[in-house]
Amino acid sequence: MIARLVAFALHQRFITLALALLLTVGGIISYHRLPIEAYPDVADVQVDVITIWPGHAAEEVERLITVPLEKELNGIAGITFLRSVSNFGLSNVRVLFVDGTDNYWARQQVLERITGAELPPDAKPGLGPLASVISEVYRYTLESKTMPLVEVKALQDWVLEREFRKVPGVADVISWGGGIKQYQITVDPGRLRAYNLTLKQVFDAVTANNANAGGSYLRDGEYALMVRGIGLLRSTDDLADVVVAAQKGTPVRIRDIGEVGIGHAIRFGILGRDHEDDLVQGIVLMRKGENPDAVIEGVKKKLAEVKRTLPAGVELYDYYSRDRLVKTTVTTVLRNLIEGAALVIVLLSLLLWNLRSAFIVALTIPLSLLFAFMFMDLRGIPANLLSLGAIDFGIIVDGAVIMAENILRHLAERRPTGHRVVREVQHAALEVARPLTFAVLIIMTVYVPILTFQRIEGKLFRPMAVTISVAVVGALLLTLTLIPVLSSYLFRRPPQERESPVLRWLRRPYGPAIRWCVRRPLVPLLGAGGLFVLALIVFALLGKEFLPELDEGDLWLRVKFPIGISLEGAQPYVHRIRERLLTFPEVRVVVSQLGAPDDGTDPNGPDNCEFYIGLRPRDEWRFREKGQLVDAMSTSLADLNGITTNFSQPIKDNVDEALAGVKGELAIKLYGPDVFVLEAKAREIANVLTAVRGVADLDYDHLVGQPQLQIVIDRKAIARYGINVQEVQDAIEAATKGRNVTELFEGERRFGVVVKLAHNGDPLASLKALTVSAPSGERIPLTQLAEITKTDGLAQVLREGNLRRIAIKWSIRERDMGSLVAEAMQKVQAAVKLPEGYTMIWSGRFEDQQRALARLYVIVPLVIFIIFILLFGTFQSVGDALLIMLNLPFAIIGGTLALFLWRSNFNISAAVGY
Repeated sequence: MIARLVAFALHQRFITLALALLLTVGGIISYHRLPIEAYPDVADVQVDVITIWPGHAAEEVERLITVPLEKELNGIAGITFLRSVSNFGLSNVRVLFVDGTDNYWARQQVLERITGAELPPDAKPGLGPLASVISEVYRYTLESKTMPLVEVKALQDWVLEREFRKVPGVADVISWGGGIKQYQITVDPGRLRAYNLTLKQVFDAVTANNANAGGSYLRDGEYALMVRGIGLLRSTDDLADVVVAAQKGTPVRIRDIGEVGIGHAIRFGILGRDHEDDLVQGIVLMRKGENPDAVIEGVKKKLAEVKRTLPAGVELYDYYSRDRLVKTTVTTVLRNLIEGAALVIVLLSLLLWNLRSAFIVALTIPLSLLFAFMFMDLRGIPANLLSLGAIDFGIIVDGAVIMAENILRHLAERRPTGHRVVREVQHAALEVARPLTFAVLIIMTVYVPILTFQRIEGKLFRPMAVTISVAVVGALLLTLTLIPVLSSYLFRRPPQERESPVLRWLRRPYGPAIRWCVRRPLVPLLGAGGLFVLALIVFALLGKEFLPELDEGDLWLRVKFPIGISLEGAQPYVHRIRERLLTFPEVRVVVSQLGAPDDGTDPNGPDNCEFYIGLRPRDEWRFREKGQLVDAMSTSLADLNGITTNFSQPIKDNVDEALAGVKGELAIKLYGPDVFVLEAKAREIANVLTAVRGVADLDYDHLVGQPQLQIVIDRKAIARYGINVQEVQDAIEAATKGRNVTELFEGERRFGVVVKLAHNGDPLASLKALTVSAPSGERIPLTQLAEITKTDGLAQVLREGNLRRIAIKWSIRERDMGSLVAEAMQKVQAAVKLPEGYTMIWSGRFEDQQRALARLYVIVPLVIFIIFILLFGTFQSVGDALLIMLNLPFAIIGGTLALFLWRSNFNISAAVGY
């Protein structure tokens, strides 16, 4: 088959050249179509089930929302993990599937299951957007000095969000801050008593006075008149004129018992930027699998249109765009490819000492790359630093050099002319074609272990292994076809065989050295053995880590406040942190996200604040390394008592959380039934870890300690007055967050209408003074119907695999991961004993590293055996095959010493390089 391919290429030279031209055109087209990513999408296939149930404690959300949903979701095929967060008023259940699961199939399965969950009537679960951990491609803020914040928020929710969703490839737009607009009816309890009215009457009156009716139609001659009854509320004046009751022929309107105004719903989060404390933010999410470059281009075009239509006084400030990182990635990849190709071409010219041969060999570099681009385009493999940056041009041109050198030698020795040139080229090509094919098979076999990687390491390195293998296959096809054809054209005149001066210079010391080694074989054997032993010793001293860190150019800071703090209480501290970060000249912008967005996609409480820290170009920095800048920032925040900090990067933070379910680089997970025991043990482990060198940003999940005001209804007391539980709950709801009774339309926009009770400035005192109407008309104080106590409850409930869990998480500074985890394991196991029914797992990047290395330990020996079989098939000699295989132990010498000299840690990337 190989001989027929070579013969066909030389006998049909025009077709071969035409195919090469077609490859060039197709490769260029594919290159321009390739999705270019700064960072591969390493997250598992996942579906988020989000349920917003305002006003309910974490314990109730877990019991009535999260657990029923988990029960239904457990049976779906292909699930690997089931994680959930239950917060105040919010449940977020994340379902993770095995690699290769179709995203739309997974969402369909989840959607079918959640419809069968038994949930409270007012709890409506929904699916999160079809996005991934690298989907945040664009961020902007809206602000106005003239428009109220709720109107700016409405503009974002009803105009900008809708416009950006029209962009092809956009999955969703997440809105932060501002507060959702509400029409609020604030009822005065005193006036309500004076008119002898109940809250239920107010609820019913507002609901009943906001409806349109659809009739049939009436004939009007030859026409049909459609009948419509118009009765929708249109303004605050309409609300104020709603009649609640009539007393002695006089209507009692809403305006008689309270005030009507515009406010906002309970806020889950506050967004600040630089010196501004309360703004509105939009985050554009790219749909999973889309081309970031094309999506960002579409967003920017839409942004230009949106800016022209913004109301006067509203400003849009875009502070983050993924294309900045994408452009850096493209520049880095292209520079590496061009520099690598140029270096190889120069070396080829010096070693072959024949410009025509060097030119022919050099052609395989761009053409094999274009071949790889076509394959990547067909298979949907995106281009990134790993899939393209790791291409080894030395491997690609290896076969081409052998082929060109052998053809050159044959032509120089036999000096054919005319049609005999083609025959001699064919003879020379067939002479090396079979061993070259076996060499390619061996190279491709080397990448088999990478193809067996799973989860993050698989998503990172499998595209690289596939790309290099395809490029090598393309180079082999070019070597067997195009190089002989071009040689037959460019060497019509027999070339002169001239030895390269570089090779002649290298051969001078090499010959005597070889002869000396042959006469004294013990010396090189002992020397090689000594270097091998030295490499093993150095390898044992090397630091161990999972992966080297990609520099995204910006920073991400997570700050944890004491549990139970309110949004308003945390805001002054957030402002102070932003101001301190802005004092660094390396910083161009600081954006703070306190709490959570209104749609529940990022389930955090007011004790959590995340900061995007946009950095200026490196040439404007005072520090040489980003780590030094992080240390300086950490020191500047050290005097803020009661907070913990964790510095990361925007994409890395999302990746860590998505893979391990923990917002940290390394973590210990504890599982058990009692959250109080979990938190006590987490505190013990954290105290142990503080003594481990290299542990930074240490923190653990705070599950308990959320202050609660519990109103325990006395059933005997309400029975004496003929009051039911729902009436008491209605009064409590109206006195706190308010009851959403209907909606008011503003054109296409719709906003909730809420009825709430006014208070005298002290919400707690007003709540205790609250009265509930009895059927007899008597007003019964709440304190006579229920016991009101302050206590500590659960701030959040974290679950994984249907078990409650807590995590202790930390980052690594100035130490390798392997030695740090080894020391931490020893100290934790010696100091902390878990009760029966509780388990501990070491998670985060360490878990990923152990999984990848365990797979390598199994696969690599098998691959070495396969390579031995291929070598035996090539040489038909066990001795020759073993002689070649004996080089493998010595191959680690150079790599190990290079890691040591460059002060680099051994990681999965280095293991792949070996």
